Amino acid sequence: MRRFFTLSYALLLINLRNTSTLFWSFAFPIGLISLYGAIWGQEEFGPIQAITWLMVGIIVLNIMSSGFLGDSAWLTTVREQGILLRVRATPLPSRVLVGAYVVVRLLLVIMQSVLIAAVAMLFFGAQMAWSGLAVAFIIALLGAMVFIALGQAIGTMVPTSGAAVALGQVVYFPLMFVSNLFLPSDILPAWITEIARWTPAYMLVDLLRPALVPVVEASQAAWINLLGLGVYGVLGLVIAALFFRWTPKS
Repeated sequence: MRRFFTLSYALLLINLRNTSTLFWSFAFPIGLISLYGAIWGQEEFGPIQAITWLMVGIIVLNIMSSGFLGDSAWLTTVREQGILLRVRATPLPSRVLVGAYVVVRLLLVIMQSVLIAAVAMLFFGAQMAWSGLAVAFIIALLGAMVFIALGQAIGTMVPTSGAAVALGQVVYFPLMFVSNLFLPSDILPAWITEIARWTPAYMLVDLLRPALVPVVEASQAAWINLLGLGVYGVLGLVIAALFFRWTPKS
């Protein structure tokens, strides 16, 4: 257990000292919520303030970017640098490394989500139902684990960290605009919405938004979203297991 906590602490420090992680995980979402808050902070969006609706979207966006951009690049980077191979040569069980990494990434997601919500509420008047916080916490953790699995799947399929980031961006940026995070799905063409509602980001925000803002109704049944996220998570794990390798492709 001591090795687990020591490794978790080391991985947390590595993440917090990484300028790319600090920018994309903290500075970018805070800048985004601040920009939207300054422009649409007092606007009404149906029964709620626009900033409240956007706050949940940015939390999901951050969870998605953590997986598609952060986790995929991390795996390829430590593989390229030979860290994975050195870990394999030590008595440290692989499950300890995986467990510590997942715990650290989940901790970072929690920190990021709390910070985004705090800025939105304190500076721009966003509101949420505290009664739904426990459910929202569980949903966010579930979503984070799904995107960690998908990020690892991307990382195992490509040879370099640059390729991992590029492939992650190919998936990330379209989902940013079609998954009901910033742009309401009802303003998009019907065929795009029909496809988008089967994406993991759409399913996650469709679960999280009603939990934090009960006046917002989900567009599809909760069990469909939960089942869909579960399928994506299992798919990510299967791909990661099939394509995982300790050393870079020669």
